[in-house]
Amino acid sequence: MKMKNRTILMVAILLFAGQLAKADDFPNEISSKDTIEVHFGEKGTILIHVESKEDLEALKEYDINSMLEDVDVPTKDDMDEAEKIILQDDEGTKYLKDSVEEDEEFRQLEDEFDDMNDDEPEEKQEYNYERKAKRFSGSKTSFVSALDFGMNNYLEDGKYPDANNEQYTVKPWGSWYVAIMPTWQTHIAGKFALDYGGGISWYNFKFQDPRTMLVKGDEGVEFEQWPVDLQASKSKLTVVHLNAHFVPMFDFGYRTNTRTYDDGFVQKKTRFRRNGFRIGAGGYVGTRIGSWQKLVWRSTGHKSKLREKDNYYLNNIRYGARFILGYGEVDIFVNYDISTLFAENRGPELNAISFGLSF
Repeated sequence: MKMKNRTILMVAILLFAGQLAKADDFPNEISSKDTIEVHFGEKGTILIHVESKEDLEALKEYDINSMLEDVDVPTKDDMDEAEKIILQDDEGTKYLKDSVEEDEEFRQLEDEFDDMNDDEPEEKQEYNYERKAKRFSGSKTSFVSALDFGMNNYLEDGKYPDANNEQYTVKPWGSWYVAIMPTWQTHIAGKFALDYGGGISWYNFKFQDPRTMLVKGDEGVEFEQWPVDLQASKSKLTVVHLNAHFVPMFDFGYRTNTRTYDDGFVQKKTRFRRNGFRIGAGGYVGTRIGSWQKLVWRSTGHKSKLREKDNYYLNNIRYGARFILGYGEVDIFVNYDISTLFAENRGPELNAISFGLSF
């Protein structure tokens, strides 16, 4: 059949119906294995081949308008060569009226949602692409660490106190810094992310001289020595803080893939893999929730311990700078307290420093 007279032959099984029953030249009765012609326009004709009256009744459950939308009409140059157009629906449910109505209802709701979020029609399509792209980008936030472990000390005028042989000099090995810090990382843009979290930390300052003891007076705290006859074995100060930290960083573990579809839609997918290099610097703030000194000694062959809780004029607020350098599943961290360990004029001006690994 030639297409010069713009005749469309649709071959289908249980695919056509609905509006055909309303055509003026639709026959009232049909015989088995009949062909129905529906004329439209000046020369347009639709031919429908049915095998039985049951086929005709079944056809009424389908929406022909929806079918015609899927017809790929040949161009003018190709009309002489095209003979027929076939619509294929193996399951026989694609063009059912109920299915078509549900799809149309969904499209209307989607259009209403888009109109609510974009007042400029010419920018609507671009906004929808961006909105859909974000929907496929995955979660922007990942849990990254939970434990800081390392050593701590403090500086006085930029130097460690042992340079002046002070009584409060700290022994590096045994002065452990421990923090339970649930930490998350949120992707901002590109390789840029924000590392943040909160938790509890313990400063353990183990003094070089095991006879060192803190004595709290009316004007401040003093560092003194125990009596010589006691066989002191350990002396340390523990300070507990509740903290929060915020560290902007560059993380090269982010990978972004871009796919452009035939209709121009651009979809971006960003994935985070903790197998790249990262570096960041930020800050933290905390409040003191506990402090005590612990003394261990031997007298007459017996081991004795003393744990004395007090504030010792320690600062209640702690704040400082945090540096992170990491790769894979481990970070190196450095914390430097800008605030002094003791309140102003109540003890030596010491700035605590801690460093170690985050797991």
